[in-house]
Amino acid sequence: MKPKTQLILTSLLLGLMVVGLYAYVMWDQWFQPRANITAQNDQPDMVAKNLVQQRFDDQGAKSYRLQAESMEQFISRDRNVMARPIITFFEQQQPSWRTRADTAVSDTKVNRLDLTGNVSIEQQGVSEAAVMETQTLALYPRRSYATTDDRVVIRQTGVYIEATGLDADLTNNRITLKTNVTSIYDPEKS
Repeated sequence: MKPKTQLILTSLLLGLMVVGLYAYVMWDQWFQPRANITAQNDQPDMVAKNLVQQRFDDQGAKSYRLQAESMEQFISRDRNVMARPIITFFEQQQPSWRTRADTAVSDTKVNRLDLTGNVSIEQQGVSEAAVMETQTLALYPRRSYATTDDRVVIRQTGVYIEATGLDADLTNNRITLKTNVTSIYDPEKS
């Protein structure tokens, strides 16, 4: 065999050995199942339609009721996504506050709900109920507490208030407006 042919065959054989070794090392990486190939990770573990959940305190009294058109639960991400949630708080078995929004995201234990889109909090069981409106609201149902840093509008018979930010203790009916508070009082609308 001529030296030139022997050099070409040796180079070709070495090249095949390098490619074979590389394929051996990378085989598992190339052919392992990939989670990113399908959208399986984006699929909820549970979907509930026309959801109603009730929570009771230690004495068995109603604490709050959560309703939603639908809820998707992602257990591995500890996340719930709700459409059109309504959260009603109770005081002495009677509704005291009702909160609505376009959407809500929470952890799977519903310790905190992040409400977004056309959020309203409406006082229940009183003749001149206060209505608060904002675009986002962090709601802690077990503590009956709500907060936002967004623009808030509060309407009540004869009263119109605008502010930036709000903290609301719904158990004690105590609302704290954070900044830029403007109030209009019109006794004629009483």
